[in-house]
Amino acid sequence: MAASFDYIVIGAGSAGGMLASRLSADRRNRVLLLEGGGSHRHPLVSIPVGWGQALYNPQFSWGHATEPERWAAGRRIALPRGKVLGGSSSINGMLYVRGDRADYASWVAHGARGWSWPELLPYFRHTEDQERPDAGTWHGRGGPLPASDLREPQAVSRAMVDAAVQGGLRRCADFNDGHPDGAGLFQANLRRGRRSSIAVNAIEPALARPNVSLRPWALVTRIELADGRAVGVQWRNADGTPGHASARAEVLLCAGALQSPQVLMLSGIGPAGHLRELGIPVRRDLPGVGANLQDHAIVPMSWRLHSGVPSLNEHYRGRGLIGSLLRYAFCHRGPMTVPGAEFGAWLSSDPSLPYNDIEVHGLPASGDIEAFMAGGKAYRAEAYPGMTLAPYQVRPYSRGSVRLRSADAGDLAVIRMNYLDDERDRRALLHGLRSMRRIAAQPALAALIDAETRPGPRVESDAEWLDWLGGYLGSGHHASCTCRMGAADDPLAVVTPDLKLRGVDGLRVIDASVMPHLISGNTNAISVVIGDKGADLVLGRPAPMPIDAGTGALPSAVDPSLWSGCTRAQSSPQPVTAVRTEPNL
Repeated sequence: MAASFDYIVIGAGSAGGMLASRLSADRRNRVLLLEGGGSHRHPLVSIPVGWGQALYNPQFSWGHATEPERWAAGRRIALPRGKVLGGSSSINGMLYVRGDRADYASWVAHGARGWSWPELLPYFRHTEDQERPDAGTWHGRGGPLPASDLREPQAVSRAMVDAAVQGGLRRCADFNDGHPDGAGLFQANLRRGRRSSIAVNAIEPALARPNVSLRPWALVTRIELADGRAVGVQWRNADGTPGHASARAEVLLCAGALQSPQVLMLSGIGPAGHLRELGIPVRRDLPGVGANLQDHAIVPMSWRLHSGVPSLNEHYRGRGLIGSLLRYAFCHRGPMTVPGAEFGAWLSSDPSLPYNDIEVHGLPASGDIEAFMAGGKAYRAEAYPGMTLAPYQVRPYSRGSVRLRSADAGDLAVIRMNYLDDERDRRALLHGLRSMRRIAAQPALAALIDAETRPGPRVESDAEWLDWLGGYLGSGHHASCTCRMGAADDPLAVVTPDLKLRGVDGLRVIDASVMPHLISGNTNAISVVIGDKGADLVLGRPAPMPIDAGTGALPSAVDPSLWSGCTRAQSSPQPVTAVRTEPNL
């Protein structure tokens, strides 16, 4: 006999993990958490620099890839998505970024009422664990998402900041005040030299509660509908046996921008013509399911540094690698604790925009980026000192799609990202690449650089840049927007602003797929906020009072009890292997 729960959460990623934690804080709510992968407790996940190895490891990542991309020289671009407890927060670069207040104003203009910057600030504060004691009212403490300063930033990363300032950017100490602008060092989701993710800080404490059940390695095959309502979920276990559970209150889909639309379409919810082509009975015709796909297209440039200039390359090869591993094993410090980028910058290619449309990631390391960006191969550092600067346009105009490959849930979706199809995207990215060359030419970096290696100084014209970047363009790992929220008169809106699926009761989508468009930065922090705000919407709790967007002043009437039950994990969290899972589902 199938088990019954109040809430079934599909996907234990950044949003789903936060959501399950919040819902289960009330012990009267029985919650089932379904995850397509397994445990996050592995050195490649916990050691920060392991993200470069975990991205393409099938134990931790689904293995998605685009169809051949025109502006990437016809290559299929790998799209790593976390297949592990914590989802992509367990394999990402760990950067803490909120985006720009203008992003959320635009969301509201697209019909997402209740999702403005002042209305989301309380959720950013609640989900954050800010390390700086003097961070001010923009920031919060005690949440499940650490915002930690780099413990040992590299000298070359500091030189990148100095060079960017010499090139005309402002020095920025806080990228998360609502308008990231200028150059500085990132904060990261790190604690005591380890990745500190939603899996550790939200899911593990939730799994210690008796009202939460986890089903790992569960491939969801469809959401069950009856009389226009979601009533349960079917899945396939790792051994091929079927699983099933019913939902007394709601089914909450948190599988991410690539798989949430796939699950909906497998369930008969999506573009009717496409579903009929695959023989799937149409339960609800929603043409916006799988449309509006967006991602940040990133292109890395690299430089060889003079012999003797300290970079990370020597610490990731041969005897240097052995020394780095030993240092990490004994004191959790050193090169193994470096996140996906240390240097960050926001700049504008178009002064008419209310936000900076170029974000930059920088690191004093260089490697066989050709193989890495192609996917399937781990990053290997080069034999000489090097550095990388990688820009991307934060608000692309190009749109892609997610469609089913077949009616089998085991077949990964057909993904067309259409990177750079819009000329405005190409123009902005070329501005970003040329800006990196200008930063590298400033005195703080020029004194350290021997030569530009990718693409090299001979690449100058637009045509030459576009020809070169085809071999290097890759995903920024921020796929979003395929189940976008919007107003009732928006024919492509999939969910309402309270994240309810249009035309189906008892079903919400709560993850990065509901964004109307991408934000001006990395998407993990806002995904966690979507899960946090989503919990209030599901539970029918009033939203906290907005925070003044100009001053950051807090209202006097915020009730902290509204957010009970989600706290940072202690130093010895409950092991995932020890939690109850429901063997009879």
